[in-house]
Amino acid sequence: MKKKKWSRIRHLIIIFLARIVMWPILFFGYGFRYKRFQRDKRNYLILYNHVSAFDQIFIAYLFKCKTYYVGSDDLLTHKTVGPILKWTVNLIPYKKASTDFTILRTCRQVASENANICISPEGNRTYSGKTCHMNPTIAKMIHFLKLPVAIVNIEGAYGVQPRFAKKKRRGRCKAYVSRVIEYEEYKDLSYEELFELVKTNLIVDESIPSGPYKSKTRAEYIERAIYNCPVCGFSHFISKGSKMSCTKCGATVEYTEYKQFESLDGKISFKNIAEWYEYQEQYILNYNLGEVSENIPIFEDKGSLFKIIPRKKRELLYEDALIKLYNNRIEFIKESEVFTIKLENIVSSGVFGKNKVNFFTKEDTFQIKSDVHFNALKYVHMVYKFKMEKGENNEKFLGI
Repeated sequence: MKKKKWSRIRHLIIIFLARIVMWPILFFGYGFRYKRFQRDKRNYLILYNHVSAFDQIFIAYLFKCKTYYVGSDDLLTHKTVGPILKWTVNLIPYKKASTDFTILRTCRQVASENANICISPEGNRTYSGKTCHMNPTIAKMIHFLKLPVAIVNIEGAYGVQPRFAKKKRRGRCKAYVSRVIEYEEYKDLSYEELFELVKTNLIVDESIPSGPYKSKTRAEYIERAIYNCPVCGFSHFISKGSKMSCTKCGATVEYTEYKQFESLDGKISFKNIAEWYEYQEQYILNYNLGEVSENIPIFEDKGSLFKIIPRKKRELLYEDALIKLYNNRIEFIKESEVFTIKLENIVSSGVFGKNKVNFFTKEDTFQIKSDVHFNALKYVHMVYKFKMEKGENNEKFLGI
């Protein structure tokens, strides 16, 4: 049977029209500027640092060739968004935080149809402003596709709309191709050497002071990224306007227009989210789950549990349940019912969007969705810490 074409003329027309429609919004609303890159007819593997929800749109302005984006298959499970994405841009679906080799076959087909392929080696947006953990398998993909690699650096977008934020700030951002790595340059490199080359060129540090990025609500929902107080340990935080406070000890910081923290009571010394985030990760790496009683919950939240049917739909299992994470399991309690996911059965986990968390077992995929203040990150960190202690994860990678 003849394989269906991935690339369609309508995709090019839709992207062309979208660029026209979106330009006033990006120029005035996001302060977006760019330097056009593609002048030839070659197709590229485009790699970029992932800092905002608009990264793929930014990149569309740099290249004239049809470009297909690798994105979370979680988007395709949405009843409305999924079919629209399929018809308009034919997103290349990828099961985040898992091993999904079907992506290679799809990408090879797209490349054979003379189109660009765009992917972020991070696989997820940064919380801290720094380019985060990259998947080393990107080097294997590069060797497999044999395309010239265009490295795109996106700067300032974290300041305009960081991952934790609901509203954007007034400021400037830009996107540009910083480097092209030709096939002749990398064909004789090992996977490790190629990965280091890519990583070196993709790293962008948005945690340093820059701006201003103006907003009256610039600190709101930082608690989606922060769950560990240096004064009192695991905690819940509450944010409003430009300030965020710990609900246990009251420690309060202000988040400035230059992406930096100012302590209002002398309790917090972190300069920015990156410093706090790194402290948080180190705390988890030093944390010993084996010393925690299996009858005492480490975290408690309220939220809904879904079962994900990959690339099709989400099935609600429990709405507004009490969620308890222990040192070896997660319990979902609704009235007299208790549903348990053992940590040993979770193959991988990841945060989707701003604050949803997925758990992948060998048989099923589950998702927690809660309110706007919910911190999904801590569940992912604990899953990977559990795997470390069991010897299943030798890297000091806590997921994202």
